[in-house]
Amino acid sequence: MKRFAIVVSLLLPCLLTVSCGKENNGNEVAEPAQLGVVVKDVEGIVEVPKSQNTALEITVAANPGSAEAYTITLAANPGLVAAYNTANGTSYEMLPSEAYSFTSTTVMLPRYTAKSTPCELRLKGQGCVQDKVYLLPIVIDGVQGGTNFSAPDDKAAYILFKMTAAAAAGSGTQESPYIINSVDTFFLIDKLLKDNETVYFKMTEDIDFSTVTFSEENPWTPINYASDDEGIAAAENRKVDFDGNKHKISNFTAGGALFANLSGSVRDLTIEKADITCLIGNVGAVLAGNAKDVTIKGVTVKKSKINNDYKRSGGLVAWLKSGTIENVEVECDLVGDQQMGGLVGRVEEGSIINCSATAQVEANNYYAGALIGFAETVSVKGCKASGKVIASGSYARAGGLIGEMHGGSVESSSANVEVEAPNGHFGGAFIGVADAVADITVSKSFATGSARYTGTGNKAGYSGFIGRMEKGNLTVTDCYSTGAVKAFRWSAGFIGDVNKGNLTINNGYTTSDISAIGPDGNGAYQRGLVVGNIRSADQTVITCSKFIGWKTNADDAFCFPADAVSTAGNYYGNEGTVTTQAVALGWSSDVWNLSGNAPILK
Repeated sequence: MKRFAIVVSLLLPCLLTVSCGKENNGNEVAEPAQLGVVVKDVEGIVEVPKSQNTALEITVAANPGSAEAYTITLAANPGLVAAYNTANGTSYEMLPSEAYSFTSTTVMLPRYTAKSTPCELRLKGQGCVQDKVYLLPIVIDGVQGGTNFSAPDDKAAYILFKMTAAAAAGSGTQESPYIINSVDTFFLIDKLLKDNETVYFKMTEDIDFSTVTFSEENPWTPINYASDDEGIAAAENRKVDFDGNKHKISNFTAGGALFANLSGSVRDLTIEKADITCLIGNVGAVLAGNAKDVTIKGVTVKKSKINNDYKRSGGLVAWLKSGTIENVEVECDLVGDQQMGGLVGRVEEGSIINCSATAQVEANNYYAGALIGFAETVSVKGCKASGKVIASGSYARAGGLIGEMHGGSVESSSANVEVEAPNGHFGGAFIGVADAVADITVSKSFATGSARYTGTGNKAGYSGFIGRMEKGNLTVTDCYSTGAVKAFRWSAGFIGDVNKGNLTINNGYTTSDISAIGPDGNGAYQRGLVVGNIRSADQTVITCSKFIGWKTNADDAFCFPADAVSTAGNYYGNEGTVTTQAVALGWSSDVWNLSGNAPILK
């Protein structure tokens, strides 16, 4: 921050003038020490940008140096303002009390010294009118420790202060990023972005938005907002490097995310108690509506809410067009239409690494997941999700981790989520629908949550792991499910419905309890512990090896029609423990912990 200096006026009386003589060596009377207030490095008016502050060093000088030690108390004196204005032909007002404070009002002046210890005067613009000049007189309010001194009338300090418009210190380069330390400097980000360049920002203070109320008269427009495709393309070329520097943004209640369009990098930031009701941009999220070519690392979202009656909402990002999200934790509630994800609503192409979401997701239509709502192509590794997901539309795709996925991979991830689709097809405790437009692989992952159909219509496709596999190639290796499953039909502990394509299942198990309400309202209908239904058998190939279907048999492991399945080398039953059978099937101890009754992934 640029600091301008202070005027020290020697024109007016001080509050205190005390003097007396004292004999020196019994013969001479020492000259009294003249005490005066000194402000270090000052000239002119102190100008402080809105919502920022500055600190000034205050001392007391003695001329000549005192033969006594003094404890001196300093204070502001509003009573001197009128006299100053009369003497100088000015009309200043006293600086509001909330705009200044002392770290200590006491300084020490040792014997035979000409300068006291310092204290700090802090100035900020609170309570001030922008660009209006105020006066702050600083006087000696008391002296203890001796009597041979005087505080002459001309030794008070007069500080002129002005709050200016908000400004961000720095130049926006990597070496000198813009400093974001207040609500007002945060609002400057939008104006500081540049076309086809990366602008650098760094937080140095926590920012609390609780004092900001957005309304029709004072609306929030997300940073880097654009209203059409051409504008969005231009916005995506304005890149940000935002270093949260382990600081926090809290109580942000607005009609849109912090950023409308985000490209570049965001890291080491916590966002707490954000409350977004989407009014602009048709995407709801806490950090960004659209994100392209981004790297987001070390971001935490706590206790936040999002309401969006249009499509695409995410606890962090609504639409990840491309990029990487790593080491992010999200805790949020989402209510909206479709493509709803606790972390990301929609992923077009991206990587999600070591992230977690604790989410309550309610989609009025379809595509809902506790981590990702809908993914075209995604790589997920080391992620976990918990909470509840409800997709109530008739075309629902609800998943504990991902609602629907069209290509990519999921590795070393887990979901402990209660999944419901009250009126629609397809719910999976891990993935709602794996529609393999491109190859999909799932490995070293598990689901412990439930999948339930709670309606009464002829709806189908629920499982403890994947609700439905649709065409293409899906390979599932070293995975398991344990949660309860309930559906009208096509229910399974592992995969509810398979419709064409090549499904390969290697080394895994399911201990899920399955219940299916059939056409008569109370009967099991098209269910199997491993796969609940196989459609278009002549276009479907299922290869299952070294898999354990616990408490079932070969006939009930795969529902209609079972002859489409290669089931050699599996185990179906309840002899011993699941681990006993896993060891017998030759599972790798490098992948599995085989010490308990049921194997656990390492």
